[in-house]
Amino acid sequence: MQHNRDFLPMGFFLAVVCLSGCAEKLPEFGQVQGTVTAKGKPLKNIIITFMPDPTQGNELPYNGSGQSDDQGKYELRYGFKGHEGVGAAIGWNRAVAIDTRYSSIPQGAPLPPRLFSPEYSGIATTPLKFEVKPGPQTIDIELK
Repeated sequence: MQHNRDFLPMGFFLAVVCLSGCAEKLPEFGQVQGTVTAKGKPLKNIIITFMPDPTQGNELPYNGSGQSDDQGKYELRYGFKGHEGVGAAIGWNRAVAIDTRYSSIPQGAPLPPRLFSPEYSGIATTPLKFEVKPGPQTIDIELK
């Protein structure tokens, strides 16, 4: 019986090593940052989301998203199976832009003037398509 108790810690250690080594490998992410502008002026509080484009062979199941600051600068971040980090899916992505001013308008209040065409806000209508490559990169976005 003494021998079985000696092997218990070793068995537990081997199980932990196997579980950590056998865990699903995360896909590769490209670190994307840039500036969002319209008519040459930086736009603040615009949510930019990169979504893998299956029509271009990119069927990865995660998005990268970020919100522009006062200078129009954004950085994409992802969440994938409990992991978070900086980046977006490697490969071709469609990008959408959402003006956050429209998310908190009281009922009946007048709409603020559009900063850019609504076509940029829909995944099926956006003309924005970018290839994300491994490593850090700058992707500036000019909206019309």
